Amino acid sequence: MTTFGQYLVDDLLPSDMKSDGAMTKKELYNRIYTMAKRDPLDAAGRIDKLRRLGHEIATSEGMTVGLDDITPDPRKRGIVKPIMEKIKKVTDFDKRRELILEAETALLKLTKDHPGSMGEQLRSGGRGQPVQLLRTVNAQVHGLDPVTNTAYPWFIPHGYSEGLKPSEMWVANTEARTNLVNSRVAVVEPGALSKVLVNNMNDKLILDEDCGAFNGIMMDTDDPNLADRYLARGDAGLSRNTLITPHVLSALRKKGGQVMVRSPMTCELNDGICQKCYGLNEHGQLHRIGTNVGVRAAQALAEPITQFVISARHGVRGTSADKKKVEGMVGISQMLEMPASFINKATLSPMDGKVTKVEHAPQGGFHVTVGDTETYVPAGLSPVVEPGQTVRAGDALSDGIPRPDEVVQHKGLGAGRKYMVDRLHDVYKDRGQDMDKRHFEILARSHLNYVQIDRDPEERFVPGEIVNYTTLLKSLSEDSESVTPDEAVGRMLAQGHIHHAAGTIVTQEIADELKKNKVKDIFVSAKPPEVTFITRPLSRNPTMNADWMARLGHRWLRESILEGVHLGQVSDVHGAHPAPAYAYGKEFGKGPGGKY
Repeated sequence: MTTFGQYLVDDLLPSDMKSDGAMTKKELYNRIYTMAKRDPLDAAGRIDKLRRLGHEIATSEGMTVGLDDITPDPRKRGIVKPIMEKIKKVTDFDKRRELILEAETALLKLTKDHPGSMGEQLRSGGRGQPVQLLRTVNAQVHGLDPVTNTAYPWFIPHGYSEGLKPSEMWVANTEARTNLVNSRVAVVEPGALSKVLVNNMNDKLILDEDCGAFNGIMMDTDDPNLADRYLARGDAGLSRNTLITPHVLSALRKKGGQVMVRSPMTCELNDGICQKCYGLNEHGQLHRIGTNVGVRAAQALAEPITQFVISARHGVRGTSADKKKVEGMVGISQMLEMPASFINKATLSPMDGKVTKVEHAPQGGFHVTVGDTETYVPAGLSPVVEPGQTVRAGDALSDGIPRPDEVVQHKGLGAGRKYMVDRLHDVYKDRGQDMDKRHFEILARSHLNYVQIDRDPEERFVPGEIVNYTTLLKSLSEDSESVTPDEAVGRMLAQGHIHHAAGTIVTQEIADELKKNKVKDIFVSAKPPEVTFITRPLSRNPTMNADWMARLGHRWLRESILEGVHLGQVSDVHGAHPAPAYAYGKEFGKGPGGKY
């Protein structure tokens, strides 16, 4: 049945975007996003009318929450009673937690169908989280230990509408007090991260029309982030550097599979990003030379983080199906800072080989042996491999979350960048923020961008010298030869091929991936140096900038000044970084005509 509200909204949408049923907030946003991409001028007028309609309805109509809205669902007894009987017979805390989370999953499903105004608000996406309504009308279920971020092993079968027993309130109080504190300091950690993001990305400006890169990243043709980019190579009868408009996107989707597109992550400018690798902006136009897309991306990524922290105090937690996921602010922070206490860190294979043993460890967890090398899977994680299975270095041996620096160590800088983009995009998406992937691609390029020269027989670099990735790329490109993927195995890439970066040693796995993606000519270095890709916490990353004055825009100022003096470093006051130009009162950048 179509409601009167749907008729009002449909009247303001294009004919091919009208609703075919109840339209949620997310579905409306998706339609608005599509409108804006397809025809920005037409969309502006429609969005303004939708905004006015929302204001009119909000001021003329009211919503009443009565006792019927918070009446507990009688069906919950069929879930609560059996779980309570099982829990009484179990003394192992981990098994009790599994039963409690199983009950939470079932009760959440029940709560999402709760009748009344509050249920309608929840289903529409207009306000509230399922767990908030669950605690109000059905059950608190459990309290959360703020130290371990795990559920207390005591089941709380009552909700706020029924009233909690004193013992139940005692168990729930720790989480309630923690949430109260978190709500007061919610803007502190996100604010600090926002500054760190800007300090890492503020030199990523649009500095040229085209860097000339023939490389790019592979993307699925059904990925909505494909629109407004340029093809990195010809495909489906389309030439290289074809702009992916809605019409072109339609043709590519008919073909299916993947296509190679230009990306900020694979742009070959030494400083900044070119217009072709970035693509069109939100207005359907190329960014002008000098636009600081790095700062814009940092602000776009920082803006939702405060809401993530605030939402966390409402008890948005993983269930038994996804309890090893680390979400929200914690998930973002540990991916970027890579702390020693990395929550639910997956165990990765240290080498290529066959899994020879998987056995329980006396202290808990598992021992997984690859070849003759034994690795440990901590308690709480489970192996995902079996004896006899062949694995590559860096493949996950357990469930959990791989550390980005370990991915880089085993699979190279490019694979680490791709992993970071995909993982962070998923973390944001799980919180309802389906961000443009180019924001994450700029972040990954800024974060994972440094290489240490261990040894260089050609004396192009000083042993121990740390250079940015594009400096290495330029050097290797001057001394390269073209081979087939199979011939490239064991040799160093002199150019980037799809997401794999120059300086990466080609493994058979990489060669197979390149062949699968129809990359035939592989450029490898004839006389490669020995290198190590550097991964540091995001908050430390700006200190590796070779421009000593640029480092003064971040932290650890005394350390930066002393290092600059000891190494005789210089600063480019006309470069892409804003700090030196501000300090000297000079014009910015080196765009057309010498500046932008």
